[in-house]
Amino acid sequence: MGESVRILVIGVGGTIASVTTSRGIAPGMGAGEILRRALGGKLPRDLEVEFLDLMRVDSSLMLPQDWVKIASTIFENYWSYDAFLVLHGTDTMAYTAASLAFSLRGLGKPVVLTGSMRILEDVDTDVPANLWDSLVFSREAPKLGLSGVYIVFHGKVILGVRASKVSSVDVDAFTSINYPYIAYVEGEEVSVNHVPARQVEGPLRLEASFDNSIAVLKAFPGIRAGIIDSVLSTGVRGIIVESFGLGGLPEELITKLSKLSSRVPIVVTSQPTYGGVDLRKYEVGVKLLESGVIPACDMSKEATTVKLMWLLGKLRELCGEELVSRVRREMLRNYEDEVKPCYDLV
Repeated sequence: MGESVRILVIGVGGTIASVTTSRGIAPGMGAGEILRRALGGKLPRDLEVEFLDLMRVDSSLMLPQDWVKIASTIFENYWSYDAFLVLHGTDTMAYTAASLAFSLRGLGKPVVLTGSMRILEDVDTDVPANLWDSLVFSREAPKLGLSGVYIVFHGKVILGVRASKVSSVDVDAFTSINYPYIAYVEGEEVSVNHVPARQVEGPLRLEASFDNSIAVLKAFPGIRAGIIDSVLSTGVRGIIVESFGLGGLPEELITKLSKLSSRVPIVVTSQPTYGGVDLRKYEVGVKLLESGVIPACDMSKEATTVKLMWLLGKLRELCGEELVSRVRREMLRNYEDEVKPCYDLV
C-alpha cells in the first residue's frame, strides 16, 4: 500500500451531475452522490476523497465569475489537498480549464476536469469510466511530476489549455489541439506520452480577473467590414477574428482591420480545428501581419478567447497603442505551453 493521495472533488454541475426532469435533463446531484452512484463506493486504491459542491449549472450557462469562483476555491484549499478534481459540463469545459490554468499562477499540483456525454441513468453512460480515470490520474500525477490543469476524458489526458470539444454527441468528445496527448489511463495505470514544458514560477498566486468586453467574429465570404464598427460601438476592448486557413480574410475586412489594429488588439485565429495560423505564408496574411494584427499562432480557439479576456482583465488601465503593444507581447508569451510562438513578434 502506498501513501494516500488527498483529492478535493469539486462539483459544478453539467451532464455528469444531471438527472431526467419533466423539462429535459438538468444538474441535480452533488459530487458525493455522483461518485457514490457511479462507482458504488469503490475507489482507486490509496485515495482520500472529500467533496465540495460549488454550483449546479449547465456549463453553457457558466460565466467568467464562475471561473473565478472555482479558481478561488482551489486557491483557498490548496495546502490541504494533493490534487483537485472538478466535475464540469462538457460544453464549456475547455474554456474553464484554460481559465484555471491562467488564473492559478505558480500552480504546483494537478487540477483535473472531467464530465460526461451521457447521464448516469443511461445504459451506455460514460460517467463511471471518466470518474475512475480522473481519480487514477489525480492520484498518479503528483508522483509523475505532472502539475497544472488537465482534462481527463475517454481515457485520454489533455493539457487544459490545449483541449477542445469536437463532438456534440460522441463519448470521445475532446481532442488536443496542435499538441500531443499528455497520457492515457487504463485501469489503475497511467502511461505518460508527453510532459508539458510549463514552468512553476514562485508560490501559488491567484490572478483571476477576466474582462469579457471582447468580440469573436467568424469570417465568411462576403462579410461586410461595417460589422466591425457595430462591434466597436458596444465598447469592446479586443476582437478575435476567425480567419480562413492559415490566416486569409476578405480584402474589405483586411482594409478595415488594418486601420484599427494600432488602437484595438485584434487577434487572428483559424477556423479549421488544427494547424493554427501563419500570416507569413500568403500575401493576404502578410498584409494582415504588416498592419499590426496579433496572430494566435497554434493556440486553440478556447485558449485564445480566455487568454485575451484574462490579459484585458490584468490591463484594465491601458488603452490604445499601449494596450495593443502589451496584449501582443503577452498573447505570444508562453505561460502554460498553450502557444508555440510562430515568429518573433515579442
